[in-house]
Amino acid sequence: MNRLAARCGFTLLEVMIAMFVTGIGLLGLAKMQALAISSTQNAGSRSLIAFQVGSLVSAMHANKSYWGYGDAPATFSAKGLVVTDGSGELNASVSGACLSATCSPAELAAVDMQAWVASMNGRFPTYNARFNCTTVLPVGCEIFVSWNENRIGISKASAGGVDTQQQSFSVYAKP
Repeated sequence: MNRLAARCGFTLLEVMIAMFVTGIGLLGLAKMQALAISSTQNAGSRSLIAFQVGSLVSAMHANKSYWGYGDAPATFSAKGLVVTDGSGELNASVSGACLSATCSPAELAAVDMQAWVASMNGRFPTYNARFNCTTVLPVGCEIFVSWNENRIGISKASAGGVDTQQQSFSVYAKP
């Protein structure tokens, strides 16, 4: 009878091996979950970047008298809260009266750009944007935006399991 009872049950070693295999499986499942969450967040960031650039292009379309006739600077950039252009028009301080009254096309472009960089800096503090516009008709602008994106590292070489990778988005617009 003793032998029969020994053959029907599990030994402690078998139980420990089963727990070890189950634990490895659960760790793999947790890694896959973290990777899925990271990918979803990165996809959301990319969508927001595209939406932000689209909103700037819409502002350019709305202000055709500045953007559409070659009055805009040929090249300019934006990083953080600063717009850098050779003319200084897009980084000019716009008075409060302009916001409630009629603005010149250059003042309206400055208001739009400053609102855009404030929004971008609030959502993507590491962003960097470059603009290349033609100054002859028909006017077109290339907009390049880059930012740093965190993602879950797959290999052991990634520090703390997180890699930082620079991403970019570009669009060509005709204001």
